[in-house]
Amino acid sequence: MKLGINRKQWIMVIVLLMGTLLAVLNMSVVTPALPSIMKDLGVDSTTVQWLSSGYSLVEAMVIPLAAFLMGRFSTRRLFIGCISLFAAGSLVAAFAPTFPLLMVGRVLQALCTGAIMPMVTAVILLVFPKESRGTAMGITGLVVGFAPALGPSVSGVIIDSFGWRTLFVIMAVVSLIVIALAAVYLRNFDGFQPGAFDPVSVLLSSIGLACLLYGLSTFTSTSNMVLTVALIVVGVLLVAVFVRRQLKAKEPMLRVGILANRTYAHSVIIVACMQAALMGCNVMVPMFIQTVLGASATASGLAMLPGALIGACCGIVSGRMFDKYGIRKVALPGLTVMTIGGVLMALLGADASVVLTACAYTVLYAGLMFAMTPVNTWGINALDNENIGHAQSVTNTVGQIASSMGTALIVSVSALSTTLAPTATEHAQSILGSTLAFAAIAVILAAALVTALLATRTHRGTTKRTFVGQ
Repeated sequence: MKLGINRKQWIMVIVLLMGTLLAVLNMSVVTPALPSIMKDLGVDSTTVQWLSSGYSLVEAMVIPLAAFLMGRFSTRRLFIGCISLFAAGSLVAAFAPTFPLLMVGRVLQALCTGAIMPMVTAVILLVFPKESRGTAMGITGLVVGFAPALGPSVSGVIIDSFGWRTLFVIMAVVSLIVIALAAVYLRNFDGFQPGAFDPVSVLLSSIGLACLLYGLSTFTSTSNMVLTVALIVVGVLLVAVFVRRQLKAKEPMLRVGILANRTYAHSVIIVACMQAALMGCNVMVPMFIQTVLGASATASGLAMLPGALIGACCGIVSGRMFDKYGIRKVALPGLTVMTIGGVLMALLGADASVVLTACAYTVLYAGLMFAMTPVNTWGINALDNENIGHAQSVTNTVGQIASSMGTALIVSVSALSTTLAPTATEHAQSILGSTLAFAAIAVILAAALVTALLATRTHRGTTKRTFVGQ
């Protein structure tokens, strides 16, 4: 399968994908460890979820800088520097005696991920010819898909055998291996236009997103509702000012004007919904299996394995189908299956088994991964090549914000159980909380399906409204 690129380009793509695999693996291995971390460090679910939502939030803060970083630094220098930072964060997390220091390690890891993820995708999209991008993104999805397939099951065994800190030690060692391979095989890729760096925009987006996320994550458990609502309002206003500033700037840090292209905008909305639901589900499933069903971390990891494996294969199949049939015939079946999986998750109760939970999760994840590659490629193909680097920054920023906000919101919804059933036992509250959270996930997935039904067309063509500048 040549796909229009030479051997040296294939080697570069493989090395970059190894870094991406490491970053995605880092997210998936942590979720089965959350109950253990809660117990060891003495924190509750609304606090421990910051290891996931906070990670996504920091990524979202860094991603708008990706275009600037890709234009400022060479591919090789940026990649090796980011992976080195990731290794340092892994070591900090591995030996953190308190939860705040553990969060510091996660922040360092997220800084790396936020910088390299858009670069890797942008390089792959530019290396492959346009007519092969669906297949190329499918290959990327296949490789990256093995991270959530491998991560939870392996991490569950490690947690039960050696403890959760071992996970971070392993991540540090793997990081050093990737750095060594990159030093030998990675070559620079030219073609990225230098992006702008605007300190005011960085402050607006960072403070705005932090206020918004913290407000959403504490909405159902706060003792000061006025402060919580105020934080949400301030967050929304600061993000709005950030967007307005980007639209007016001659050289925006994040080229949000490309969202004027309706096809691209619709793809961003659909992907954001899917990522929000998936991240929330990946946090809630281990908690449900371990807290409600009383199973081990190993069992929760193995329950997520079939869906991740099947989903990884679905990505490459749907990518090739998109190249041949277009968006509607490929994405809509995947989105429909995904939504059915969300409904099945919402129907799980205390009498559910680990196997039944695994089946529902597999349906959800397989459908989501089957739809993800076509929807993402459909949106990118609506833009000119000059905007691909910025488009990846916009897509990844919105996606990470959705992941962060989705996780915080879904965990907060689960915490409503203490308010709705204050006299119930702790186990009964856990059951109710899981049901509420899975129902919220099903609603988000249904929103993605409805958006796709309204936005997609049977033909491949689209009217382009792209912006090289503002």
